[in-house]
Amino acid sequence: MKILVQNFRSIQSQEVEIAPITLFYGPNASGKSSFLYALLTLRNIVLAPNQQVPGFFNFQVVSLGGFREVVFNHDMQKEIRLGIHLEKEVVERIEYGIELRENQGRFFINRSVPWQSGQWGLPVSFPYPGNQQIDLEIRTQDGKTLTFTWNGLTCGIAQPIPPPPEAEDFVRWLNAPVATLRKVAFVPHRRGFFQPQYSMLQASPFLMQDTELASLLASDKYLQDQVSFWLEEIANRSFRVHFQPGTGLFSLDTFDRSAGVTTELVNDGFGVNQLVYLLAKVLHPEVQIVCIEEPEIHLHPSAIRRLARRLVKLTREEEKYLLMTSHSEALVTAFLAVVARGELRPEALACYLVTKEGKVSKFERQVVNEKGQVEGGLGPFMEGELEDIRAFLGVEEEEG
Repeated sequence: MKILVQNFRSIQSQEVEIAPITLFYGPNASGKSSFLYALLTLRNIVLAPNQQVPGFFNFQVVSLGGFREVVFNHDMQKEIRLGIHLEKEVVERIEYGIELRENQGRFFINRSVPWQSGQWGLPVSFPYPGNQQIDLEIRTQDGKTLTFTWNGLTCGIAQPIPPPPEAEDFVRWLNAPVATLRKVAFVPHRRGFFQPQYSMLQASPFLMQDTELASLLASDKYLQDQVSFWLEEIANRSFRVHFQPGTGLFSLDTFDRSAGVTTELVNDGFGVNQLVYLLAKVLHPEVQIVCIEEPEIHLHPSAIRRLARRLVKLTREEEKYLLMTSHSEALVTAFLAVVARGELRPEALACYLVTKEGKVSKFERQVVNEKGQVEGGLGPFMEGELEDIRAFLGVEEEEG
């Protein structure tokens, strides 16, 4: 899976390959989040196209502004291009995305099979209620022509009727990018639960507010149990939801087995608090890809190491993809240590060093070997820490 981004924030043109664990780290603070926000923007367009373009850049907890604020170098003549690239057995390669301007866009599909390649496009104006439609034609390997209808968001079989089995395979993969985008979730930097008591609320598709996520946890006992299991693995706390008898109110609580004490989550340490929010998002059964800003916030280094190991295990057992930004050397080295222990294949960890050249953010994939070592080292990321270690040990840096 790859994410394709052009003219979005400080990204001029970049493509990144996504692994089960994908880390964006480095000295460029604003650039690290750009790929997360690009993917979330594409998700917003798919989930709610019938709104003005600035709405696509609003993630509830943070709004990036309108088109001019987001387009590269604030150049209104440019178009933002966002896409997702999948490779599967039926369609060798499929790219889906949007070319976006101030109030217009063009949905596109690039497809490639061994015997045929091509591109389809559908220009639309926003807000877009999904009421336009074009026909798509695909030749099968044995020379048949299959016709599909497409409104930029979903694809259906037009003819022949009844459709042959290969038509159902093709339509499934033509819809695969949008189906994948619908399973994208966001764990923002500002997260957690901020009330001692909650009442049940109807959740939105985005599940961003603590009130929505609290209601989800209260209504899904299986999700509660999963959150509790992984929280205990990371922070030595179990998690529970407690309803007050005779009322619609409930609290989110943690239980410290070592002390035998139950505490409302809002009164526990904020590292534990934000972990419950993070785990609820990651473990949600309808989520496959989770964009996480700084998973390490408010955690002690030893808890960060446990978090890294448990996230690796979780992605493997639950078949999730995690895209994470980080300022933490402890988190990056903890994931590399998991590779060194043989618990994670090197190719399952995608490390991107994010730097900036002038106005442009650069994302460089770092080669990780089976020993958990990064080719070229972590010097550009850990330079400040190495300087402090040399000073602490009284070791002078050699010149030349």
